[in-house]
Formats: sequence, structure tokens, C-alpha cells
Amino acid sequence: MAERFIARLRLPYVLGCLLVGFGLLGIPNTILSEYTKTSDLRPAVLAAFSTSDLLEYGLIAYAFYAPRYMRTKLLEAGHSLAAVMPDREDGFRRTFAGIASTRPQVVTWLLFLVALLVAVNVPAFFGGPSTIVVNVGGGFSLVEFVATMYDVIAIALSTLALSSVVWTYWSTSAGIHRLGSAPLELRPYYEDLFLGLRPVGSLALSLATGYFGFIGLLLLVLATSSTLPTALDIAGVGGFLFGLILLGVLLFFVPLNRLHRRMVAEKHVEKARLGPKLRTLFQDSSEAETDPDLGEMFRLDMMDRKISSMAIWPFDIGIIGRLSVIALSVTAILISRIVALIFHI
Repeated sequence: MAERFIARLRLPYVLGCLLVGFGLLGIPNTILSEYTKTSDLRPAVLAAFSTSDLLEYGLIAYAFYAPRYMRTKLLEAGHSLAAVMPDREDGFRRTFAGIASTRPQVVTWLLFLVALLVAVNVPAFFGGPSTIVVNVGGGFSLVEFVATMYDVIAIALSTLALSSVVWTYWSTSAGIHRLGSAPLELRPYYEDLFLGLRPVGSLALSLATGYFGFIGLLLLVLATSSTLPTALDIAGVGGFLFGLILLGVLLFFVPLNRLHRRMVAEKHVEKARLGPKLRTLFQDSSEAETDPDLGEMFRLDMMDRKISSMAIWPFDIGIIGRLSVIALSVTAILISRIVALIFHI
């Protein structure tokens, strides 16, 4: 849905994301909101170009861009994945068809909006200030009415983009999970140690990179905020972010677990097939009827090396290292920010 919204602008996609993030939902909304507080245009304009606000506009622009990036990576991986699926392109499209379903996207949008509003308004549940302010003490003001309506629309569209990142990551990961139970035509180990499944691991890393990039930007927005949060703010928003980080890590490993089990089973099968041949080769010379053939010995040695090198996950150690760095960096930033706020460092 976020991608379709940007496409309606009839602009290059990246330019459309920047226009929406900084132009439509960003600078004008901040200027209007600040102007209603001070009735002075100059400080309102200055506030709209503060570091925190510029990062917030960038976050919205990135949130509109990330779903397209993830879907593009899925299509790139599809050219390789279709080769191991029995129905080829049709099977690939059926497996990942859920990514474009409208109703689940709407539900995710609403859930994300509610969860985010609850997280940032935790103090209000304990008698503190709320981020939702309604002017009931004065007369009608056209400027305040326009600013309120603009803010409501901006929040709705912003959460559409933010929820689209989570939905795209979730739905694509669900497709990877379904892929694990499909009757795949795996490639022989002597042609590919990953049995033709390496594109799945690369896709999972691309999805995680886009997702954790979104969380990292969200943390930067919070870290540069000029408002000093309370302990309840930290508990609400911090819990929300930890939930997103945990979800990201789980959605990387859990969907790949079925493929992991299949790759382990394939490795065990090949080892079982090679075992009798190796036992014959390593028989005592007094028991052997003929001298071993050097060519056969070499072939068995190569088979043994290949089978021992067979991967049991559709990614290599380098991918795990990069994912760990991304996840740990984002978590470390969040923890350091919380500690700094608690101890006023």
C-alpha cells in the first residue's frame, strides 16, 4: 500500500519518497504545529529544520522506500529460487503472494498505529502529559483546526509507511517459511554446496538490513529529540523498540528453520551413501580381493570433502556476522540511550 501511494505521484520512486517525507508530511506539518503554539512564523520555520525533525522526515521517507527495496530483493532472488521449485515461476508467485494482500496490510497499519500511540502515551495512563492535545479552553481557530487535521493525516500516512516496513518483512519471511515445506528440486551437492538455496539466505539478509536500517533511523530520531523523556516514556517507547528488534531477529532465523532441517537431512543422506564405499576402501589389505584403484580413491576423497563442506544453513558465516553486527549495534544504541537518560549522562 505504501508503494502504491508513492507510485500515484508519477515521480521517480526515491524522489517521491523524499517529497512525501520532507515535503508533504514533514516541513509544512511542523511549521503549522509550531505556529499554533507561538503565532510566530520565524521560530516555527527554524523548528522545522532542527536536526531531530530532519531525521524524522528522513525516517518517513525511508519507511516509504524500504518496502520497495525488500520487494525488489525478493524479485531478484525469485529468478534463482524459481529454478528449485516444481512449478517454477508460478510456484514462486504463489508462495510469496501474501506480500500484496490488502486486508492484512490494513490490519497491520491499525495495529501499528495503536501500539505506537500507546507506547508514546504511557505517561498519560499515570496522570502525566499526553502527546494528543485537544484545545477545549478557547474559541474556534481556523489555523489550529487546519493544523490538527494536517497532523492527523500526517500521522495516518506516516504509520502506513512504518507499518509497511514491518508487514513487508513479516510477509516475505512467512513466504520463506512456506518455501521450506515445498517439494523443492534441490541441486546436487557436487554442483552447489548450498543445494541451490543460497539466494534464500541472501534474501533474508537483505530483508533484515532494510528492517534494522528502519529501526536504526527510529533510534536516531529518539536520540536527537530535544524533549527529555520520563521513566515512563523510556519504558513505553523502549519496550516498543525492543519488541521490534526481537521480532526482526526471530523473523530472520525462524522462517529458515525448515530449510535448515532439510539441508541437514540431505547431508546425512549423502554421508550414509558414502559410508559403505569408504568402509570398503579402508578395509585391511588382507581382506581386500583386489588392490584399490587410485582413481576411485581420489574420487571418494573428493566426495568426502564435498559432503563434509555441505552447508546446513542457506547462508555462510559472513552473513551471520553482518546480521549480528547490525542487530547488536541497534540494540547497543538503544541501551546506551536509555542508560544515559536514566543517569542524566
